[in-house]
Amino acid sequence: SKMQVAVPDTCFLINWLRYRNKEDIYKLYDFLAVPTIVIDELGSKRYLLARWIAQDKISFIPRIHAYELEALKIIEYAKAHNLPRIDPGEAYCLAVARYRNYDVLTDNKAAKIFASEVKEYRRVRVLDSLDVLVALYSPNIEILREAVTNYSEDTGLTFSETRLRGYELA
Repeated sequence: SKMQVAVPDTCFLINWLRYRNKEDIYKLYDFLAVPTIVIDELGSKRYLLARWIAQDKISFIPRIHAYELEALKIIEYAKAHNLPRIDPGEAYCLAVARYRNYDVLTDNKAAKIFASEVKEYRRVRVLDSLDVLVALYSPNIEILREAVTNYSEDTGLTFSETRLRGYELA
């Protein structure tokens, strides 16, 4: 079967790495492809990836000119069309995902909105933490509810009532 790969941005990684069951991400994905721009943005927190790097669960995507140009286009397009601001890391993740058919993992709404609004990006799957938790733990609503509670406790991230209701969690 096809390798399942996701490209996470900085905010997703910072949140997810605090989650007590963070290893579960590898039930969904064979590996995470992390752009070096994200590694740079992680700064002193990059040590959190050490174990996954040692286990070969992460591959690095270097700065590639074609992706950088595409990321710039994404940022400028969002600005020109009054879409929420996309930062360089997220833009780079979107560019990589589009060309390599990877999922994007981000807790920033801007990338999700961009992918739903821009025709060339509609087939790029953009998932946030809640989407990943749902993908991992549904259809068992009790296990999912517990996972969401744990995730919020571990990360301080809370999901909106609207989102939770969409998954029958509120």
